[in-house]
Amino acid sequence: MAPPEVSAPDGACAGTGWSAVASAPANSQLAGVLAGFVFAGFVMILTERRTSPLRTATLRLFIAGFIVLALDSYAFSLLTGDVAEAACGRVWTESLIASGMLVVGAVAVISGMSWLLASYTEVQEGAATGDPAADGHPEAMQALERLLRRSVYGITVLTVLLLSTAAHDYVNVVFAGRPTPWWASWVSPLYVLLVGAAMITTVWRRQRREARRAGEPATPARGELPIAFTCAVSYAVLGTAAIGVTTSTPVSAWNPVPEAVAACTVGVVLIMPVPTVLALIHAMPRPAARVPGPRSAAGPEPAPTPDPEGPGAA
Repeated sequence: MAPPEVSAPDGACAGTGWSAVASAPANSQLAGVLAGFVFAGFVMILTERRTSPLRTATLRLFIAGFIVLALDSYAFSLLTGDVAEAACGRVWTESLIASGMLVVGAVAVISGMSWLLASYTEVQEGAATGDPAADGHPEAMQALERLLRRSVYGITVLTVLLLSTAAHDYVNVVFAGRPTPWWASWVSPLYVLLVGAAMITTVWRRQRREARRAGEPATPARGELPIAFTCAVSYAVLGTAAIGVTTSTPVSAWNPVPEAVAACTVGVVLIMPVPTVLALIHAMPRPAARVPGPRSAAGPEPAPTPDPEGPGAA
């Protein structure tokens, strides 16, 4: 005898073709694996027993990324266990909040990797020792650091687009079969335009700052990283608490999803990551000024002159 069909425990409803519950285990594993790599990088930096402003910035971002991704893995695991009937609205609310946490954690990890490479290019080991073979290593690391720093911009744009798409699908799910509110039709495209304009302005201001401080040692800004750390950790804590409260409420409270709850969920998920992302972009490490070593500063060594008192003088 075939088991009875369940109306919508898998979250695939309103014709979206996407199952929030079926994708939750993979997302939970992804967040957990990323958190494990972040923890390994955190331990690696601590074992080197060297401190600098860039390494401190790296540790700050790795701590924030680890907290966000660890809580996000737990949030997706909670979503996996939501198999109640007619729980489509509740499942998609949990999924949207957890997706926003995954976006914040991923951007924090990529930014931390950029800071990590910048900290390795900070010390010009070859220039200090005068070894030509070692002196070529910082240039390669600086090129890799610049490539990763520019990749952060593209990854951030991609995460913004994916988050706006998830919010658009969420609106279609929770308002299926009833009148759509006035804000539902334009919230996703307007979000992309406003955040895109804010990112372009942030990158422009950052480039102007780099031009004014060209040649100075690469040091992290004072305000942006604390703001990014506070926003990321706060979003992770509030998001996990919101998912816990959502899971504990009965299914009848989500059929249908109240318009105020849907608007609050979309607003929090779309707005709270913005200060974190903009602060991370504005605080990206600048290319470190190359410190000339003993050979490059003094020039090539002069050729030895013959000793006039040597054997040839006689």
